Amino acid sequence: MTGEPGTGRWIRWRMVGGGVVLVGLFLLVMFKAYRLHAVEGPRLREMAEQQYLREIKLPPRRGTIYDRNGTPLAVSVDVDSVYANPRMIGGDAPGVARALGQVLDLDPWALQRQLSSRRYFSWVKRRIAPREAAAVRALKIKGIYITKESRRFYPNHHLAANVVGFAGLDAKGLEGVELAFDGWLRGESARMAGLRDALGRPVLSEGVKQTPSAGHDVRLTLDKYIQFETEQVLAELYKTVRPKTGWVAAVVLDPRRGDILAMASMPSFDPNRYGEADAARWRNRCVTDAFEPGSTLKVFTVAAALEAGVVKPGEVFDCEKGRWRVGRYTIHDSHAYDKLDLTGILVKSSNIGSAKIAFRLGKDAVIRSLRRFGFGKRTGLRLRGERAGVLRDARRISDVGLANIAFGQGLTTTVLQLAQGFGAVANDGVMMSPRIVDRISRESGETETQREPVGRRVMPRWVARTLLRILRGVAAPGGTGADAAMERYTVAGKTGTAQKVDPVTGTYSFDRWFSSFIGIVPATRPRLVIAVAVNEPDGEKHYGGEVAGPAFRQIAEKALAYLGEKPDRKAPPRKKAVGASQAAEGYVVTDGGGEEDPAPPLPGQGGPRGQVLVPDFTGMSISEVIAEARRVGLPTELSGSGRAVAQSPGPGPTPRGTVCRVSFRPPR
Repeated sequence: MTGEPGTGRWIRWRMVGGGVVLVGLFLLVMFKAYRLHAVEGPRLREMAEQQYLREIKLPPRRGTIYDRNGTPLAVSVDVDSVYANPRMIGGDAPGVARALGQVLDLDPWALQRQLSSRRYFSWVKRRIAPREAAAVRALKIKGIYITKESRRFYPNHHLAANVVGFAGLDAKGLEGVELAFDGWLRGESARMAGLRDALGRPVLSEGVKQTPSAGHDVRLTLDKYIQFETEQVLAELYKTVRPKTGWVAAVVLDPRRGDILAMASMPSFDPNRYGEADAARWRNRCVTDAFEPGSTLKVFTVAAALEAGVVKPGEVFDCEKGRWRVGRYTIHDSHAYDKLDLTGILVKSSNIGSAKIAFRLGKDAVIRSLRRFGFGKRTGLRLRGERAGVLRDARRISDVGLANIAFGQGLTTTVLQLAQGFGAVANDGVMMSPRIVDRISRESGETETQREPVGRRVMPRWVARTLLRILRGVAAPGGTGADAAMERYTVAGKTGTAQKVDPVTGTYSFDRWFSSFIGIVPATRPRLVIAVAVNEPDGEKHYGGEVAGPAFRQIAEKALAYLGEKPDRKAPPRKKAVGASQAAEGYVVTDGGGEEDPAPPLPGQGGPRGQVLVPDFTGMSISEVIAEARRVGLPTELSGSGRAVAQSPGPGPTPRGTVCRVSFRPPR
């Protein structure tokens, strides 16, 4: 029996329809598989890896910062850091927080909230002390780990802090040289990948995917010893002058190369604990603070006039007995001078004489000359916050404005700019660009870049030498910088005492001053330029010579002895009041005067009975020390080579037979 005629046809349609559906489903699956694999594959793969792969970024080791002699000023050391996997801690968070808070000195409540999260990673405390790391290991808490991190350490603490600056927790420079040369110092990070389970626990490490690159080492021009002595003097100066709201600063410069041997300001800070200090203490005042320089600028006004031929060294100027009207304004001198020559104008620091010289030059010539000396533009030191100062265009300066500029008002500059300008006087008219970095080298020691000294002539040699001779009178008796005079070295310099503008009235204040002294030593063969500045000294003294001059002398004495610079003058006899009994014991009674030493005592004479007078050996060569010691009958013990830099006992009477130990150091 056969079925209905349409039954077979219906079965065939069902079979065809079923086949089409199956083929369609198969094509759909194939399309979906293609899309998942080829189109969205990379995105989905990345999402999956984020769940089971972990990647740790290893911070690079920063390069070391050295002084000019290879002494480390900033180094990187490996220290322990504690991190947690909160998912592994789970419900134990309160107990873990109490235990960790006790050994790491952390707030348990804040730590408990941190450990109760659903995150896979959380820092607990970074860069901890070894004793803290040992205490954490002893706890053996599940989900708490210790890893090594690189930490920046400053072994000399406050020394050169305002220059070196500091780096933060992420190994990035934040201030000073650390910031300015961060690209060289930082190096490149490394990345390490591995597997983790659902709780974030490490399962398998794949090793380092990128090799870390250590940062370059940076060698500065600073000399640690000179920097230390400069900071010691400034610290004492800061306590003595008690600046109201101000600061003290100093720069020691080698004028022949432009090398900054020391740069310091007070108050300072410890870069190992930079977060504990006020941000104002981080500032390198030698470059970040601009001020009206006062009379130190007269040197550059006179230099321009000499070069232009509008004045002659012996020419005499009428200083109007201390009062001179320019338009509706009156210019004053500190004393009522009548007639002064060019030397007298600088030695006595006459505002009126300087203004008259500037009027002979004219506005354009004065401004053009000051720009040539580097005023109104940055020195190129690359340190953060360096100010260019303000030097207005000649077209915007009135007659009284020109007079003000001639004696250092109506423009601003920095301590470093002044030191740079005086460096040209010391270097026969060639001004060297200041250098703080000598060279940058790889970890292997191979030099990557050498920063050579760069200079340009800014005045003729004869002008520089004329100024050097004139400026010796500033530190002589009767000069405004007599307090800066040194017994064994000649000094050429200039004082500066500038009234500060009262921010309330907008006029010059009568009780707020900026005091400075910039000196060149030895004046006969310049080796150093030293600039000392005091912002708003408190008390009765405010003149640059009496405030900053003594600090200049102390820094110069220490630095020149250290450098082995031979004195260029003999010490004058000291004024000393002695009684008849002391005179009978052999003390020489003198009323002082003159630059020559008195006749030297014979061996065994010149001191109290049973004693011998120890000479001052500072700056002498070994042969000179031996000859001088033999002459006075003094046993000596010598160490080192070069020039004498230290001795024990010091100059003066000492019991006969005492051995004097003299240390020598090669000149630098």
